[in-house]
Amino acid sequence: MKKRCVFSLIVALTMTLAACSGGASLEKKEGQQGQDGKKTVVLSVLGADPVYSLAEKQYEEKHPNVDIQIKEYSKGEGSNQEGDIEKYVNTTNTELLSGKGADLISLNVKDLPVRKYVDKKVLVNLSSLMKEDATFDSSQYEMNILDGAKMNGGLYTLPLRFSLNGFMGDAKAIEESGVKFDDSKWTWSEFITVGKSLAASGGHTYSIGNTSREQMLYDLFTDNYKRIVNEEKRPVSFDTNEFALLMEQVKTLFEEKVVTDAEVDAGDYFFSSVWINYPADYFEMPSLIFEKGKGKIYNKPVATGQQAGDSFTMQMTLGLNANSAVQAEAWDFMKFLMSEEIQTMPDHQSFSIHKTVNEKTLQDLQNKGSIESLTGSTIPVQKADIDMIKQMMVNATTPEKNDSKIRTIITEEVKAYYSGQKSAQAVAELVANRVTTYLNE
Repeated sequence: MKKRCVFSLIVALTMTLAACSGGASLEKKEGQQGQDGKKTVVLSVLGADPVYSLAEKQYEEKHPNVDIQIKEYSKGEGSNQEGDIEKYVNTTNTELLSGKGADLISLNVKDLPVRKYVDKKVLVNLSSLMKEDATFDSSQYEMNILDGAKMNGGLYTLPLRFSLNGFMGDAKAIEESGVKFDDSKWTWSEFITVGKSLAASGGHTYSIGNTSREQMLYDLFTDNYKRIVNEEKRPVSFDTNEFALLMEQVKTLFEEKVVTDAEVDAGDYFFSSVWINYPADYFEMPSLIFEKGKGKIYNKPVATGQQAGDSFTMQMTLGLNANSAVQAEAWDFMKFLMSEEIQTMPDHQSFSIHKTVNEKTLQDLQNKGSIESLTGSTIPVQKADIDMIKQMMVNATTPEKNDSKIRTIITEEVKAYYSGQKSAQAVAELVANRVTTYLNE
């Protein structure tokens, strides 16, 4: 019996020593300093991104004492994308909320409860780091985008790139109608008047087609999110009167046949929402919907009482783990990702957070004088177009709210109003109750 115990002890010691001797070959964990003296910064992402991979290589060449590791969850094409997303969300939640996890986390996955991370203080307030960092020059960046991304008065989610949410229209048909409007400051109420006049002119029947009431309402809700939902104080509050007004406005849009959920062929309507992911999209997207030379980008109407301002979509958004043991190195890598050097990489397909990069891109477009569309036609690039893009970028103040839970709540509840079963105020109160309950969890 004693011999067996001694033998078992020897085996256990041998395995332990073997594991220790092989430790240098094991994957280093977040914030761990390896035997080579390097500090490890782990970036957790859903799927591979060539920009991150190239940035990793270049940063390590400049900082030989830092090892950037990219942890990917998606297996790429052919894999179970829904399963990968669920795994990423569940793992990120478990790790972050238990004080663990990667040093840097990609926050672009829609089902991540970023607001909860902010409330639980598991993400670093980057605004503080920017103020304390003498090497950080805020004038180099599109600060209206960063200010728009703030929560609870601080920047916890850093968008490295962004796209603009715009409005395009059939410029030729609008010009021929003789209907005049100032899209720099028009409201949805004015849009109804304009839409009725456009339809009466003999042009297209509808101003906007292929859009359900629920979708139209959610679009307006997103543009007015900060006016309706106050997340800055707990408990979260919801302005039911403002939401009810939006519901009524959408109802009027459909009653006046300015907007329809009927299927309308592309180009057979006056206006359509558009996502401008890259400056060239400003010229190319209208040409795909409307005939050559007929399309144009306009400012989106705003709700009554809302100040002029466009919404934007955050892309390549990162958060810094408050429990990271290598916060200084992680922040330095974030700054590197924001740098002109990385932001000019050809794999980027959106607007840059770096001002100089955007300015150079727009100047190159203007100097070129024209671009070739995806259909092969030549589209002129004029200074007025470049000025419009610049103004849209300046006006971008509200990030698009991509929350599937809130979208589901609104879609489910507002049907009772549009079917005539309940009043706008009654439905608004139901929506408010469910949304605030969800956000206060």
